[in-house]
Amino acid sequence: MALPELIYAPLDGGTIHRYEIIGGKRKFLRFIGCYLGQCNFHKNIDDAIDYIKNLKELQKIQKI
Repeated sequence: MALPELIYAPLDGGTIHRYEIIGGKRKFLRFIGCYLGQCNFHKNIDDAIDYIKNLKELQKIQKI
């Protein structure tokens, strides 16, 4: 099984990795979105980008 591959790292923080998961006879491509230690699997890269953006917004609200 291959390690996650970094595919996106915005300048203001966060990362998105591509990861192949083997399940039975199939391989599933998933994206891992991480920001400040909070990570989540997503089926496509757009959902992972939205996840990071939402976490950044929540952090800004908590600072106020």
